[in-house]
Parts: sequence; structure tokens; C-alpha cells
Amino acid sequence: MSTVTRISSGVQSSREAARASAKRVVSLSRQGVIAAERFGARPKTRTSIYQLLSLLSGSAIIGLGVSLFVHSRLGVPAFDVMLTALRDQLGITLGQAGWLFTGSLFVVATLLRQPPRLNGILYVFTNGASVDLWLGLIRDPEHLAVQILFVVLGTVAIAAGIALVVHAGLTGGSMELLMRAAEARGRDPFKTRRLLEIAIVGVGVILGGDIGLATVFFVLAMSPTLRLAQQALEDHRRGRENRLRPIWD
Repeated sequence: MSTVTRISSGVQSSREAARASAKRVVSLSRQGVIAAERFGARPKTRTSIYQLLSLLSGSAIIGLGVSLFVHSRLGVPAFDVMLTALRDQLGITLGQAGWLFTGSLFVVATLLRQPPRLNGILYVFTNGASVDLWLGLIRDPEHLAVQILFVVLGTVAIAAGIALVVHAGLTGGSMELLMRAAEARGRDPFKTRRLLEIAIVGVGVILGGDIGLATVFFVLAMSPTLRLAQQALEDHRRGRENRLRPIWD
């Protein structure tokens, strides 16, 4: 192996290690988590039905988790602080607020030469529709213990949904596109993600979004919960491969 090849390989390994380390850094928002998890891999050019179902089912499960947080009345995930503020300011549903805000981020990403893919748009649409559907089906709990249970279940649901979205191997949304736009311009994509998250949450708080103790819990608990969900999904995949493997292999 030549010196140039070894240096190139070392640089690539360093970048992969840096990205892997960055993934373990606690993210403020579910969109930031998806973007960080997805950033190391490029979207595949061909999309299978299995991938699409994984993406959309994950998006729908995230919607369920967000709805549980809203009904807990103890605060919402960090990204949704902005969405609840837009909901209250504009008199629209939370799902519609998600479409509006994410759509505006898609416009910015497009202007930066990172247009959304169709599967990314479908992800956002499914998420907003799921949030509004579950908000109409679930009732507010009356007891604090049940409110706390809603927060825990909501965190698990969002982690499971994110694991499915990442497993699909398709684009995860606007934050990922903005990270890629930052990288293309020589900026640190992970610092860009963090600044965007802080700005989104900060403006959401200023506008009166639903922030509370559950928001803090989500930020602290999401990373380890997501790791467990991803491990469970990987174990299931390996088990399925073993079951389908011919006996003579």
C-alpha cells in the first residue's frame, strides 16, 4: 500500500470516527437525531417498497410519540416547541404547523442546492398527518402518573420511529439537507445542526411553545433509547437472515 493510499485511508477513517462520535452527542431535537444518524450515508438511488414502508411507518410512529407528549401536558420534544408555537400563533393544527415549518426549511435547502427528494416529502406529510390523527384519538390523562407514562411511551415511540426511518436508508428530512449544504460550503455540518436546533428551540420558546420538564427528559433520554431501538431492529434483521438461510450454508 502506497503512502498516499495509507494517508487517504487514515483521513477517511478519522472522518468516519468523527461522524460516529458526533452521532453519540445528545441532540436537542428528533429532526437533529435523524439528520445526525443519516448524515454518514448517502440516499440510495433506487427505493424499494420495503424501504418506503419502513420510512413511512417510522414517520407515523414518531407522530404517535409526539401526540403522547402533547397530551401529557408536561412539555413536548424540542423540535415541536416551535411547532406548538406556530400552532397557537396561526390557529392551525400541529400537523399543519409541521408541514409549514418543514416546508420552509425545504425551500431554504433548495436555495442552497439541496432540494428534497420525494421520499423526504412523503416522510414529512405522513408525520404531520399521523400527529393530527393521534391527537384526535387520544385523550388527556387526569393523573400525573399517567402523564409521566405518556412521556416515557412517547420517547420510546419516537426512538422506535427514528430507528425505522434510519433503517430505511432514505433521506430523513430538512435538517439532513441543511447539514449537507453546510458541508458543501466547507462548514462543520454537526455544528450547523446544533446551531439550527438551538435557534429553532429558542424562537419556539420566545413565541410561547410548549416547553416543560418532558422536553428536558426527551433530550436526555433519546440517545440511549434510540440505541436500544436500533439494536433491537438489528437483532431482528440478523435473526430473519438466519431463519431464511439455507440449511446447507
